[in-house]
Amino acid sequence: MDYGVIADAYERIEGTSKRLEMTDLLVSLLKETPADLIDKIVYLTQGKIRPDFEGIEIGVAEKLAIRALVRVSGRKEVEIENDLKTSGDLGETAQNYLSKRQQTSLGISKKLTANRVYEILDKMAKTSGSGAVDSKLSLLAGLLSDASPKEAKFIMRTVTGSLRLGIADMTVLDALAIAYGGGKETRDQIERAYNISSDLGRVAKAVAEKGIEGISKLALSFLNP
Repeated sequence: MDYGVIADAYERIEGTSKRLEMTDLLVSLLKETPADLIDKIVYLTQGKIRPDFEGIEIGVAEKLAIRALVRVSGRKEVEIENDLKTSGDLGETAQNYLSKRQQTSLGISKKLTANRVYEILDKMAKTSGSGAVDSKLSLLAGLLSDASPKEAKFIMRTVTGSLRLGIADMTVLDALAIAYGGGKETRDQIERAYNISSDLGRVAKAVAEKGIEGISKLALSFLNP
């Protein structure tokens, strides 16, 4: 699944403040998502890569994200910082500067898949110790170099913890009920599964692969709050 499909959906979701419309857009995205990838897409839509109780954060400071954008865009750090002061959004600043990036025959980029974005973000989150900052910088710059301006916007927002979609967990539950549960009448069953797992990705994968029967078998897991 191309990450561009997700970025397009995020852009449409960002463009509305109506919860019903937001839910419909999320339903469309979930239906388009392969079942074996849906847990990762749900985490990304929450602006994270794992459930909160695992304590795994991507851990990219704004300053480091700016350095990655400097490397990829070829612009000076002060230019990007000044643009950020105006936009107030590093995602928009990334989209702005990468839209101006010169395309050359030597700059052929790979198409970003959703799985690749997730795996790189996961690797960044698990990078620690000596050289961690440089490793995260290289990983993020590698993603941005292959990203379209729109994709870069949402990647930057994700890594800095400011996705800004306005999607609450309850909206995701509604969308899962409509997309895979047979309708909003199954929402309570899906919410129950979330209440005993605290893991929307796990719930999403269960209902996408096995339907309501699948989530009915979810039980408390040892050491998971």
